[in-house]
Amino acid sequence: MTLLVLGATGLLGQAFLAEASKQGITARGAARRQADIALDITDPDALAATLEAERPDIIVNCAALVDVAACEADIGLAYRINAEPLITLAQWSRKTGAKLVHVSTDHYFAGNGPIPHNEDAPITVFNQYAATKLAGERFAALNAEALTLRTSIVGMRGWEKPSFAEWAIQAVLQDQEMTLFADAYTSSIDTGSFARAALTLARRGTSGVLNLAAREIYSKEAFIRAIADELGVELTKSSSGSVAALDPPRPKSLGLDVSRAAALLDHPLPDLPQVVRTLVDAYRSRK
Repeated sequence: MTLLVLGATGLLGQAFLAEASKQGITARGAARRQADIALDITDPDALAATLEAERPDIIVNCAALVDVAACEADIGLAYRINAEPLITLAQWSRKTGAKLVHVSTDHYFAGNGPIPHNEDAPITVFNQYAATKLAGERFAALNAEALTLRTSIVGMRGWEKPSFAEWAIQAVLQDQEMTLFADAYTSSIDTGSFARAALTLARRGTSGVLNLAAREIYSKEAFIRAIADELGVELTKSSSGSVAALDPPRPKSLGLDVSRAAALLDHPLPDLPQVVRTLVDAYRSRK
């Protein structure tokens, strides 16, 4: 079995390559730089040529423009990264029988607090990031056997600018002044747990849109405070606040109901303490 990971140098792409190695899967990564294969995913001819050259059994698309402000500033670029490549990926995987796994987002819900949203919950598009990711989901569906995973992930990037988790751990260790969003809810999962579960689902032939996240919904404030508890740090300069003041606007009720995915897996999805413990352990191992 062979695996091709698109967006291989990002925090999730790195996790898929590591998990593939653990499972004995031959894996290759593609990205603009620092990967096995140099690829600009916005070039459909280059993407098609890479697929033909590699002929993978499983394609995992982790490539995305996730910066909400950047998506607003350049809608065309956001569409070319988050949506358009799925046309080529869906068509090629449908033709060849390769399994397509597309990583989507949870940025579709707002206004109802820590409510778990299942795969059939009504969607609200708040910004261009959500709009282009939703377009990507619809293009992936051109292959009825594709697996689209809605999620929110946290993990270690280890290069370039720090990931959110890396920043959060550093900020806690330094007891920085922070506004902790008490009204922004998520079910973010660590990248390693996500990659493990996603590959299990892919190898079992799961298809359609599926939520894959932590089994617990929690606020961004609870996430930071859980990091502080795990590190044994008292936060003296942090205060609770609201995400409502951010511009561009962010949806804030992003909890996902993962019961369908959980029923398909032979291992439980993590809760908040397990996610945080995994992140802190990974951070410490890199020091």
